[in-house]
Amino acid sequence: MFGTPSLFDGDEMLRALRHQADACRNLGSRMYESLFNDLAADYSDGGRTYALLAGRSLRPFHDAVPLRLAGAIHGVVLAGKDERLARHYPSVGGKPAEDFTADFIGYMRDHLEDIEVGLRSQVQTNEVGRSVVHLVISHWLATLGITEFDHYEIGASAGLNLNFDKFYACFGQLRMGDPTSTVRFMGDWFGNAPDVPRIGAQVAQRRGCDISPIDVNDRNQELRLLSFVWPDQKLRLERLRSAISIAKLHKPSVDAESADTWLLAQLHKERKHATVVFHSIVWQYLGTECQNNLKNTLQSFGATATKEKPLVWVRMEPAGAVADVQVDVWDGVTPEPRHFRLAEVGYHGQDMMWL
Repeated sequence: MFGTPSLFDGDEMLRALRHQADACRNLGSRMYESLFNDLAADYSDGGRTYALLAGRSLRPFHDAVPLRLAGAIHGVVLAGKDERLARHYPSVGGKPAEDFTADFIGYMRDHLEDIEVGLRSQVQTNEVGRSVVHLVISHWLATLGITEFDHYEIGASAGLNLNFDKFYACFGQLRMGDPTSTVRFMGDWFGNAPDVPRIGAQVAQRRGCDISPIDVNDRNQELRLLSFVWPDQKLRLERLRSAISIAKLHKPSVDAESADTWLLAQLHKERKHATVVFHSIVWQYLGTECQNNLKNTLQSFGATATKEKPLVWVRMEPAGAVADVQVDVWDGVTPEPRHFRLAEVGYHGQDMMWL
């Protein structure tokens, strides 16, 4: 009556492939939605996808195994290693044909070494669109009387968003960042007008950390970063390439270290003005121990903050279908930090709604 139980009922890898297809549909990649649905079907049929992915991870969606696989093959294409696949990839001038997934699955066997390296490597998107949040927050800080701040970013990847003030965003009369920048976020990035001052606070110094940072001056690492952008999202690729060009002129400082030990060391440095700690879509990957250490560090140093030298914790993290922007401010005015929920925003930085 209810059908025969499947060998794959409850298989976490199969669930991850299907979940990734849904996520790609919701974030506007028809190409990858179709790919992951077809890979899920091949997996459940015991095909090459099953042989390659079965047992790879206990938490395959959390570990982004589907994206690691897709990124590995996209990297092959970007490096010019497979013209048969390149014809399907808009990122190199192609267009997905009806036999895209068949070719993807069929030609995986020719790139097993690249795939193995990719499956062992963390996904690094360094989504440049999230700099919309950085820019708006730099203006919001002025409501606290902050004119200058040190900016520390956790999970900074290649550090592209550390250059946020070298990008440009505008909505109505609000102008943020560098108006000559090639990375631009115009009015369609905003659902409403952010209620922030027109003059923002300035960055005094900036630094980031990542457990496995990327150096975009290394061509192989640059290609790895590009490979994780979904190939049918040309505007994302163009933004990323522009941000990489800016980073080659203004090299970000990103340390290879665990977030908790790194932040502790940064906050031990003498503070001359406001300190902003920022992260976006990274908290879930840190682990409970690291999360608790970070909270304890922020609470400890927050207790020593003053109105002249406040500590500001800004995070853009998942809140269901969208992310939200939450802020805690320690400035010695109240015993506990003041808390703000400022905005909702898409995972790639789009459709910001100021609350």
